[in-house]
Amino acid sequence: MLRAVFVTGVVLMSGVASADAPPRVRAVVDTPTEAFTAPVVPQISPYLYLNRCVGGCIVHGGFSNDARTQHSSIPSAGDYTMAEFANDVGVAGAAADADWAAVVKCVQEVYSPYAITVTDTEPQNASYTEAIIAGQPGDIGRPVDNLGVAPIAANCTAQDNVISFTFANHHPGLGTSRILDICWTAAQESAHAFGLDHEYQFTDGTSTCRDPMTYRNDCGGEKFFRNSRAACGEDAVRACRCGGTQNSHAALLLVFGAGTPITTPPTVTLEGVAGTAIPAGEVVVHATAAAQRGVAKVELFLNGSRWAVSAGAAFGATGQPASDYTLKIPTTVPNSVIDMMVRATDDLGVSTDSTITTVTRVAACTDASGCLADQTCTAGKCAYPEPPGVLGATCPYSQYCQSWECIDTDQGKKCSVECEVDEPSSCPGNFTCADTGGGKGYCVEVSVGGCCSVDGRGQPWSALLLGVLVVGLMRRRRTM
Repeated sequence: MLRAVFVTGVVLMSGVASADAPPRVRAVVDTPTEAFTAPVVPQISPYLYLNRCVGGCIVHGGFSNDARTQHSSIPSAGDYTMAEFANDVGVAGAAADADWAAVVKCVQEVYSPYAITVTDTEPQNASYTEAIIAGQPGDIGRPVDNLGVAPIAANCTAQDNVISFTFANHHPGLGTSRILDICWTAAQESAHAFGLDHEYQFTDGTSTCRDPMTYRNDCGGEKFFRNSRAACGEDAVRACRCGGTQNSHAALLLVFGAGTPITTPPTVTLEGVAGTAIPAGEVVVHATAAAQRGVAKVELFLNGSRWAVSAGAAFGATGQPASDYTLKIPTTVPNSVIDMMVRATDDLGVSTDSTITTVTRVAACTDASGCLADQTCTAGKCAYPEPPGVLGATCPYSQYCQSWECIDTDQGKKCSVECEVDEPSSCPGNFTCADTGGGKGYCVEVSVGGCCSVDGRGQPWSALLLGVLVVGLMRRRRTM
């Protein structure tokens, strides 16, 4: 029989745990299917209602779950009053309007890549998922170390018409840090209703601290559902509830479909290009880039083709700061006039280009003899044509590929694209992700009649990939 599970876990807040803080515990309470007035269904209402509990709101505890009638099986039988959302000095009403608006905006940003409407106006004549963001854990009889609680289905499917709780008035801190922490809890708890588990570590070995499904606090800032495969867990890696690993972004896309991100696109500025002349040989250029979701990569384009790429900076205590990126013009770039541009891209593929800076490397070209093979000389510029190479095409050099990635394989040089080994959606159709280490790899075409060819030592041919040719306060917990 299908059951829904309520899981209690622990999250570390910034600072040192209080000596009298309660011990960290996890409680699991099975709730039978009959507790849900609406069954677990593949089609979930595209509304997430954020309830501020103006004047206090009544929650009917007991066996059933129905957000439309304020019924929840999380508290025991009886009626409970949730105190209204209050600001960081404990004042509700108009004094808390600015803080509430900031929380709503944050949750809307976090869910904007998906086709779900996040609103603090109760939908009429429609089913919805409700996130109560108010009160204290004791208001519904929860332990004092809870920051939030929500139901999750035993088979990890999304549920309709259920309530999650974010105990906003129990969140410490002031100003923006408190707003982001409340948003973190609200995103995590509401996502449990959509079938998401806690995450501990991405499969490339990095922390999930930048995803709201984490308990980790080794980085800060606004958290977003990330398009990366992750191992589940609270304080250590464990198996995900329904096996394997979890991609929170992909999971929400399956539930709701794609929306339009409202986060601020990346900003990028090309720095330190002195004058209009640059010398022969390797030349280092710098770019400053930032993005609300974080910069995933920064790329250097010369006369329309990519020549260098740098991975996004690490996330720190306040998220990923605006950072300086070092990019190198290779020695192989021929002498000519060069239109130089830098592109910054976030983790969802949203990108911004810098303004173009025109420089001259030694001297303008006069004809194609001074350029590389397949380049033309036009207006003193050596440039490649538009890249014709699609995924899997044989390629002579990286700029031939539409993805700018040309890799060595046992079948010769092929146009490819970066991927995650454990992420099924990383590669299309008849392609698989060949591991190059750390859970990352490149999409390669599956051999006819089998999955992957191997070399003479019996190693997967992915081992033959030789690389790309271009260069505080106390311990508290969020619960499910």
